[in-house]
Amino acid sequence: MVKPRSPRQKARRVVSPLPSRIPVELAVLTKEALDTDEWLHEVKYDGYRMLARMDSGPARLITRNDQDWTNRFPELAEAFTRFDLSGTVLDGEIVKLTETGVSSFAALQDALSKEQTADLVYVAFDLLFLDGEDLRGLPLEERKRRLSKLLAKAPGTIRISEHRVGGGKALYKQACQLRLEGIISKRRNSVYTGTRSDDWLKVKCLNTEEFIIIGYTEPQRSRVGFGALLVGYYTPDGVIRYAGKVGTGYSREFLIDFQKRLEKIEQASPTATLPKGTYMRAKVHWVKPKFLAQVEFTEWTRDRILRHPAFLGLREDKDPREVVIATESPSS
Repeated sequence: MVKPRSPRQKARRVVSPLPSRIPVELAVLTKEALDTDEWLHEVKYDGYRMLARMDSGPARLITRNDQDWTNRFPELAEAFTRFDLSGTVLDGEIVKLTETGVSSFAALQDALSKEQTADLVYVAFDLLFLDGEDLRGLPLEERKRRLSKLLAKAPGTIRISEHRVGGGKALYKQACQLRLEGIISKRRNSVYTGTRSDDWLKVKCLNTEEFIIIGYTEPQRSRVGFGALLVGYYTPDGVIRYAGKVGTGYSREFLIDFQKRLEKIEQASPTATLPKGTYMRAKVHWVKPKFLAQVEFTEWTRDRILRHPAFLGLREDKDPREVVIATESPSS
């Protein structure tokens, strides 16, 4: 059930400089796509959520948790700086596109690890400030109209997220056929609140989630680095619950390099309680809950353990405390 539509407000002029921190709008997960004309729909991109801030001076790229990642994406930062705007903030996603034009988080991770960032793309889907004017109180469609005008002559590495009004079920079906992550549906007249609200809804095609890395097993046979990562999530009452063991999806380089990082945060006490009857062939090393892994899997078992999980990459742009799943309905 969705709440009543947000009231229309007006843009307002802000006093320079921009707010030091700008909370991002977050979507609520839902199971069915909507078809009414009250909503517009976009492809859900699989990358790093990023604010592009253009204050006075060089542009900066800021994660949803207010980390400055400008130095990780120098080419995109330079492209935004060439806009020569001040008091402007875009909301979007940094992605790596495959040859078929599909965003791939694993490919993005690989590009970052090799510092091959020249062909990464910023897909903008919202405009929060423009020339010092706070647009967050305007209806979404008006913000998008201004964004489209702003990016009309942008370089190829800065693109706008295309959308359609209505027809959410058809777009969702098409996205799933193309093996995309899913779609995002947004109420057309909604304002930008900087919270998680059901004015924005996400419908997923694939079972991909972020999980806390709580430990690892020692490698067996010819394996190097580590054998598998143990992952979990926080329950609403703050307890870390074990979700399974992820043993595939790693490159040899990652196995070696990440094991060194894990060694530095090892702890003697278990980070989570293993379910009764859980068998570990190799020795387990527990670690502090500092890292997040993005994992693809087929389904949850009745015991709330991931079936056939595969590692896609690290999520260093998010706080592990955000990974909260209600134990009675882990797939919701």
